[in-house]
Amino acid sequence: MLYHTPVVAPRRGRFGFTLIEMIGVLAIIAILAAVITPAVIKSIRESKITSTVGFIHSAKVATTNFFQRYEHIPLDKDISTVYNYKFDPGGNPPRSYTPAVGSVDFGDILVYQSQFLEMESSPIGRNTDSLSHAVCSHRVGDTLIGGVVYSGSVDGMHFESAGAAVQIVYYFIPNLTTQEASGIAIQINGPFGKDALSDLDFIEATLAGQGISSIGGLEGADVWFTAGDNPGEYHAYAYVFHL
Repeated sequence: MLYHTPVVAPRRGRFGFTLIEMIGVLAIIAILAAVITPAVIKSIRESKITSTVGFIHSAKVATTNFFQRYEHIPLDKDISTVYNYKFDPGGNPPRSYTPAVGSVDFGDILVYQSQFLEMESSPIGRNTDSLSHAVCSHRVGDTLIGGVVYSGSVDGMHFESAGAAVQIVYYFIPNLTTQEASGIAIQINGPFGKDALSDLDFIEATLAGQGISSIGGLEGADVWFTAGDNPGEYHAYAYVFHL
């Protein structure tokens, strides 16, 4: 009797994806990226704006502490020397600080005497060869950094928290994008009325030199804007302190 040994054909394993499956996976990834990426970008931008508002608050605290200690806030034009205690704390006197852009300002005193632990900067805005983040001190009626005049009147430029001040301290942020400027306006000047719908509505509600716009329903504002160096950019002036 003959016996036949059965032959079992080896089964080929299937590994990986077919071309059609790969195309399907890539399509799903593309769809998810299109949905998620804008939300991630928006979240990062809002986080930077919130951090910037926090820096402005820190400047308020530092300025208040400075005034309580010295009972005086110097004007930028009267500041000639800023000692750099961060670099040379034991010097007699310490080495003086010279800014890379512009003249020394009140914020330099806060930073380099360690009153203000942050540097004069924020996660948003864009410095140039002639303008940089700064905490400045001026009299009402003076021309501020960036060329705008602080009139002290609501039909020009007036910080709501400053009241009938004779001297103001403000946080200057150069060249914000439209979305960054809008976010700052919403967090500091808001809430706005229902007629403020676009980013420009929130910004143009408080354009320095033009007073408070009828759009947005604001009665006062603690951050004002002027046109930046490029189209779609804005300089911001945020209230810090007043005398």
